[in-house]
Amino acid sequence: MGSRFSRLFLSYGAERVNYGATGLVSTIDCSVVTCSRSTLGLNFDHDTRVGLPFATDGGNQTLSAQVNGFFGGAEYTRYTGEIKHYASLAQFGGGAPGSEPMVLTLGLKARAGAVFGNVGGFFVSQLFSLGGVQYGEPLRGYEEFSITPAGYVPTTSSTTATLNSFGSAFYTNTVELGLRFNGQFYVDAFYDAGNIWARPQDFNPTRLFRGAGIGASVVTPLGPLGLDWAYGFDRVENGVPAPKWMLHFKLGQLF
Repeated sequence: MGSRFSRLFLSYGAERVNYGATGLVSTIDCSVVTCSRSTLGLNFDHDTRVGLPFATDGGNQTLSAQVNGFFGGAEYTRYTGEIKHYASLAQFGGGAPGSEPMVLTLGLKARAGAVFGNVGGFFVSQLFSLGGVQYGEPLRGYEEFSITPAGYVPTTSSTTATLNSFGSAFYTNTVELGLRFNGQFYVDAFYDAGNIWARPQDFNPTRLFRGAGIGASVVTPLGPLGLDWAYGFDRVENGVPAPKWMLHFKLGQLF
């Protein structure tokens, strides 16, 4: 593409799945819904970030389009996009030989996705879920799967999700002010907002669930580890506002 920062991928895949008798997937009956698909995908990635894994400058833009059903199976299209930008605000130290400066960084991130059509038996992997940090789309200050197209559901967790926990469209954004000590340790203050909708045409960016807090991440020989302490502003219990703090543990991922 004439740029050392840009990459374009074309992919094809086919799969058929069979589900076990326990957990959420046990509710998927492949005699009723389609459990096979053929997929043609196109992915674009433009990355100019520096200072990874804790970027201090540059940006990253990704777009993904997926068309399913060429040779039978589930027929749907799936689109996702993400934009990240970073800017260094100040540097501290780093004057001694062999040392590197601490960098104060402002980061802005936005991510969105939509699915059109019927995903059949692939709703667990192809539709979107929101909340927590380990499954689906992250939103700190809320339990896993707790942000649904019907609103906030406090009783959901990583083990109690249902079909109603998933949606066909989502949007999230994050603003963070971070201090990069070095290539292994990073602390930040962040503000998250996002929501999920049953249909792409239901998209409404004026109604977002909000969370804010502080976090720390470290790169270990086992991979990235992190802790985030986040306050969910829009939590409710029995119809009454009930904001509170939550502790999230991140394994193998960095925001």
